[in-house]
Amino acid sequence: MNTSSHLKKATQRSFGYQWTQFADMVEANREHFLTYIDPIAPSFFKGKRGLDAACGFGRHLYYAREFGAQMVGIDFSDAIRAAKAILMKRTGAFLVKGDVYNLPFRYETFDFVYCIGALHHFPDPEAGFQSLLPCLKKGGAVFIWVYSKERRGLNAMLEAVRSVTTTLPLGLLKQVCWILAVIDYLFFIYPYKSLAPWLRRIGINLWAPPRVRSYAKFPFRVCYADWFDRLAAPVRFYYDEKDLEGWASRAGLEKVHISPTGAYGYRLLGYKPL
Repeated sequence: MNTSSHLKKATQRSFGYQWTQFADMVEANREHFLTYIDPIAPSFFKGKRGLDAACGFGRHLYYAREFGAQMVGIDFSDAIRAAKAILMKRTGAFLVKGDVYNLPFRYETFDFVYCIGALHHFPDPEAGFQSLLPCLKKGGAVFIWVYSKERRGLNAMLEAVRSVTTTLPLGLLKQVCWILAVIDYLFFIYPYKSLAPWLRRIGINLWAPPRVRSYAKFPFRVCYADWFDRLAAPVRFYYDEKDLEGWASRAGLEKVHISPTGAYGYRLLGYKPL
């Protein structure tokens, strides 16, 4: 088995396990979806047909459908089972188990295609991005979100830790991540979550790192899932604006818009030429 095939198999196993263990729909997911796709607004989706590539357990597809799009989600892992459970009562939402590198759709099927938080885990992320374009209609939109290079020091430390954690059995790693999430939540997130609203009432804004402010909007299970995500995924790639400009140029996209989401990620929006 070559390196690419090995990584695909390991990624399939990791995310299939992750999203059948942590398929939690919470209201804050809606705000995150809108952050990932900005400047796309909810009104964009109505009446369109879209593809959620590498849809995981369907959290983004859920809101795209809510905003009025007819949606298809594709994922090559067992996460598709979790997505089915979440979306089974949603009309206009369809699921396919398949490989993004070899999409089983006719040319120019979709009005828009997106891939949020997944391409950076592919063995060849840009090839995955390019594979989305044939099934996109002329004039259609493609939007993605990938990890940022901005936190180079933290990224390097994380990769050093991951060189160990990605070798652990997934069940054991889940237990390790529970311990890390408990420490994170009890000593950082929960104190901020408890104190910040009370202090605001007396005119004091409590400072906290962006990640702490973000996780304060979510229950503990999301923090737990994210620890597993960052330590279990077999591979993670990181990008900046220049990298994504290259992707868009080589894909021949028009009206390209690239922007950061803090220090954590980058969004790309572009349109297929008419």
